[in-house]
Amino acid sequence: MILGIIKSLQEINRVSVLKKIRVVTILFIVTILLPFLIYLLFSLGLITGKPTFNSEIQEPVAKVVTSNGVGTAFLISPTILLTARHVVENNKVGDEVELFFEQSKSKLNVKAKIKYISPSSFQPINGQVPMDYFLTDVAVLEVAEITEIEPLQLGESDAVNNLDEVILIGYPNGDYSISKGNINSDKFQGFNLFKLDATSNPGNSGGPCILKNDNTVIGILVGGSGPQYQGENVALKIDDVKRILDNAKISY
Repeated sequence: MILGIIKSLQEINRVSVLKKIRVVTILFIVTILLPFLIYLLFSLGLITGKPTFNSEIQEPVAKVVTSNGVGTAFLISPTILLTARHVVENNKVGDEVELFFEQSKSKLNVKAKIKYISPSSFQPINGQVPMDYFLTDVAVLEVAEITEIEPLQLGESDAVNNLDEVILIGYPNGDYSISKGNINSDKFQGFNLFKLDATSNPGNSGGPCILKNDNTVIGILVGGSGPQYQGENVALKIDDVKRILDNAKISY
């Protein structure tokens, strides 16, 4: 009888040891293989991580100083920048403005010529402009080739969805600023303009509206933060900007 009890205890111990060995083996395999499996899934694009902020998108954004004030522009090629028309509209094609790339490594400061100002039949009334004005609120600046700064890439505004996160970069009141928010709507008061809630102020006009997901430009900030906008901001869609540039035969 005693021998039987001893054998039973030995069997229980053996089963317990085997269970512990299996657990340790499984933990060892998971510890070794899990990082490799995660890496493989990321490599194959089966899972994606949260996009990280790329500080280089700040470098191509310049402060524009004209005889009438300050705005923002951004490089889309080594020689071409986009801005809002109302940033330079008191000037004419061929006039010079000053650019300060404050976030570039060398703090680049250059002169730019106004290459193109999109025409508009809508003029300010009592200091206010109708919403139609912003549908063509774009101008083009030209500089000698800049090789030390990577231009921003133009995206596809038609692919943007409500609540997509965006980044605004500019020079409100002449001071550098970067803020983030969301696309609230692809229409503003019935017009084909993005409505967004990212913070901006006078001087942000002409700056890029950047899709955080891929760091491409999906709009140009053209208005907002005034009583008439109820605290919301307005961006001209980049697909419409491309059509304006194509019609003006300007390469981008």
